[in-house]
Amino acid sequence: MNSDLNQEAYLAGTLLELSKLEVITYTANWKFEVEKADKHTLLFFVKTRGQLLMNQEEIPIYGKTLCLLLPGMSAQTLNLSGNEHSLIYQLEFELFRIGEKTNLRKVFDRVLDFPVQGLLQADLLLFQRKIQLLASAYGVSTVREHLRQQYVYELLELILKEQPPVITAPKDADASIQLTIQYMQDAYATDLNLDKLAELAGMHPAYYSQRFKQKMNKTPIEFLTQVRMNKAKEILLVSTPKIRDLAGLVGYRDEFYFSRRFKENAGSAPTQYANEPLTSIVSLSYPYTDHLQTLGIVPTAAQFHRAPYLPVNATSLSLPLHAKDAWEIGRQAFLEVKPSLIICKDNVVLKAREHISDIAPIISIPWATQDVFDHLEAIGQLVGRREAAKEWMERHAYKSELARKRVQKTLGSPSLTICRMTRSGLRVYGARNVGHIFYRSLELTPPDRLAHEMSQHRAGTNFNWLSVNPEDMNQYESDFILFFTSSEQAACQLRQQLRTDPVWLRLSTIRQGRYFLLPWEEWMVYAPQAIQQLLEKAVSLLSNASLSNRHN
Repeated sequence: MNSDLNQEAYLAGTLLELSKLEVITYTANWKFEVEKADKHTLLFFVKTRGQLLMNQEEIPIYGKTLCLLLPGMSAQTLNLSGNEHSLIYQLEFELFRIGEKTNLRKVFDRVLDFPVQGLLQADLLLFQRKIQLLASAYGVSTVREHLRQQYVYELLELILKEQPPVITAPKDADASIQLTIQYMQDAYATDLNLDKLAELAGMHPAYYSQRFKQKMNKTPIEFLTQVRMNKAKEILLVSTPKIRDLAGLVGYRDEFYFSRRFKENAGSAPTQYANEPLTSIVSLSYPYTDHLQTLGIVPTAAQFHRAPYLPVNATSLSLPLHAKDAWEIGRQAFLEVKPSLIICKDNVVLKAREHISDIAPIISIPWATQDVFDHLEAIGQLVGRREAAKEWMERHAYKSELARKRVQKTLGSPSLTICRMTRSGLRVYGARNVGHIFYRSLELTPPDRLAHEMSQHRAGTNFNWLSVNPEDMNQYESDFILFFTSSEQAACQLRQQLRTDPVWLRLSTIRQGRYFLLPWEEWMVYAPQAIQQLLEKAVSLLSNASLSNRHN
């Protein structure tokens, strides 16, 4: 394995789909044979002997053995043997990655490779604990799909980080402490103590504990305990495990000791925790902030789209808009609001855990694989507002129907193309983000080529936009075109191009002035309140359009 592998960079922007998890107990009678794997396949052998023939290369199986088969590879087990304690885990998954900076379409393409393959080196005891957690959640109706996906992400992170890591303590004491923090976040379920952590940091235990407390305002063991408690809370918020199992999953052998520590930390027993009200919620994503407000919850602190959306009694968090952006906000902002829950998009959960996993439980809601209704339903279930989510969706359906009738009364059933001008080029949007209002709420017709692309995905998920050259816009022409720009200056420049550039003037829609220029900042939020407010604007825009002056 490449020790310089940037695990976080590889997983950023990657979506995962869990296809299968099978736990085999009758190992002697089990055979695995594929000529050409069609999915990424992890095989984890526990207390099992034999051989795995992978692409005609023999891999010995002894005790705990972990192997990864990539799509297209062949594999066959030989001479397997075990006892009543033997287990084999067969996990199949698919990876998808989005290409944001290319001139191609913005869709999620299937990834067939992986940084490692074959026999893998990792902390196999920790891997076993994590895959047991996944197995306990797999196929259980009370556990939501995104939690199972999160467990698989954690398995892949563990593989890419090669736990336990070979740590050479940096000269900088803070950097050494940060390494132990990262280790605790990954290995919280294992037997950790002060001496081991100090050894990893390359320091004397007393000095390490002193420096750690100076940096984090708590001792290493206090930090580890809080990470474990928050992990237990995350599990309890989305599933109903047995307390004995929960204790083991977060690093406690004695379930009664775990229960006492949990009650001291949370104020209620593990069996009661999920029914207690969440008194302080923090949102790391402005769309999810909108969702909370839609459900009647004012977050204690949150990322807000714009100042007008900021309630008087909420703290605005200066957080990155994208997972690749630097995290510059300090821990103090979170410590001051004392959150009982932190919610975020799945593409920033790794960064959030790195910085604040000891402060509160962190639940990620999948962003691209779910639409706005899925988001609202998931958050509603998480915060105990399922009925409020259902009521909003029913009201929105009714208002959308009225809005459609108003537009149809004026324009009939027109076709519409939605474009956004960016520094990297022209984008044509589908039924997500701003496209939701026009294609889903108002049910306007997209151009045929775009409609074909949209039909490949569940409405509002995965597919967002296509990158298109202006020269190819004749393939996306429709009755009306919306152009979204980033500033008034950009709008003026585009207006001049549309009036003078022969490439644009080839389109009858442009020549006849059947287009609109709108500010992207106002229309960009993909969340319930924003959609409801913009729906009325969209109806007014289309219903009151005059044939002679639509583009002003």
